[in-house]
Amino acid sequence: MRQLAIFASSCLLLATYGNVAAQEVPPPPDRPVIQGSSPDEQDLPVKSEAPPEEVKQAEQHQDEERRKDEAAAEQEMNRPDPWLDRTQEGVHGAVWRSARWVDRMFGVGQDDQAYQEASGSLAPALLYDEFNGFKPRVRFRVNVPLPQLDERVNAFVGRVDPDEFVTEQSQDSGAFRRQYGPMSEDETILGIAYREPPRPGGRFDAGLGVRVRFPLDPYIKGSYRYTIGSMDRVLFNFRETIFWQNSEDLGSTTRVDLERIVAEKWLVRYTASATYSQESEGVKGYTALTALHALGPRKALAFEVGMDGASDAEVPLHEYGFKAAYRQNVLREWLVLELRTSLTWPREEEEERRESSWGVGIGFEMFFGTEQFLARPVTF
Repeated sequence: MRQLAIFASSCLLLATYGNVAAQEVPPPPDRPVIQGSSPDEQDLPVKSEAPPEEVKQAEQHQDEERRKDEAAAEQEMNRPDPWLDRTQEGVHGAVWRSARWVDRMFGVGQDDQAYQEASGSLAPALLYDEFNGFKPRVRFRVNVPLPQLDERVNAFVGRVDPDEFVTEQSQDSGAFRRQYGPMSEDETILGIAYREPPRPGGRFDAGLGVRVRFPLDPYIKGSYRYTIGSMDRVLFNFRETIFWQNSEDLGSTTRVDLERIVAEKWLVRYTASATYSQESEGVKGYTALTALHALGPRKALAFEVGMDGASDAEVPLHEYGFKAAYRQNVLREWLVLELRTSLTWPREEEEERRESSWGVGIGFEMFFGTEQFLARPVTF
């Protein structure tokens, strides 16, 4: 009931002016960013058998209409809405001021502008599938810089799935949990992370923190990542993570990703991951094939097929299935609506019969500290 109350209040906060989103208005001209791809993608040419002069006139008319639509979209995005804007600005202000207070504990702080780079998101969602029933969720993620320590060090606080963030044995799902795989409860995590700047070849990451629960569940981890290739052909990513966690003891996760841009607007990614710890049921793993497609400047579709399991579990193949998501910004560039559906075949106990399970979900994600639109859905 407490989760449902939190979800209801968050939805009321983010969807107060949701009636405006029902009016389909083309978005502003900036293009969505598909992680791992170039933001300078161009629309595919339109072929026509009409005479050149008629084609030219038609193109000019389309350009004029597009400019009008873009101006209307920008005007709609900038429509005064003090209450909604004040909420987003208030959350961001509280975050970067907290970062400044913590960082100045280690010495003389930097200018306020350095701390205003703090970013994150707040996301309420309502999920349902036939196997697990209704699941109201409220997730948040905050990354705050600590320049007094090091530009490569930042603090993290969030309510997330610990299997995603600590052991990395589950797929990244952003603000909303992925639709298939073992259902686990989100928990609040506090930590500090060290990340080297992205570059071709190898680099190291490290982190330590604690799961806020009783008793406390501290963790420490280190990762090596190696990247080679290009998105035009095949980009190969290898990641090895060694971790220690009070509840899992010593363990490691190995992950491989293959990515490629197809037909300029599709990003295709294959992922395989395996985790072993002293407390796990053998080797836990998952594999997934994901396709992301940019529909317009701030709209995207995503499709994925995948499966997960554990070698020593009662049912080694836990679940397999398909899911899809549609994502676009509404009212503001920093407010995103996401709709999703799934069809999976879960099974947890040997005496259970494996049956299909339909799932649906709806949620909002409010960004602060950034207005960049990500085509990768927060559900995956």
